[in-house]
Amino acid sequence: MLGLRFYACEGCDTVHDGVEEPAACAACGADRFEELTSRLRDCRYLAAATREG
Repeated sequence: MLGLRFYACEGCDTVHDGVEEPAACAACGADRFEELTSRLRDCRYLAAATREG
């Protein structure tokens, strides 16, 4: 079974979710992504985002 993964568009930072990397960003049409799955599962990533905001 495939797990849900998260990808950030390198063009506009929109985050997409799915079992595979999207072909293109729904917001800007870019086709380059950075996978964020492991960082989002790390509690320190979410805590840092909360402190920055």
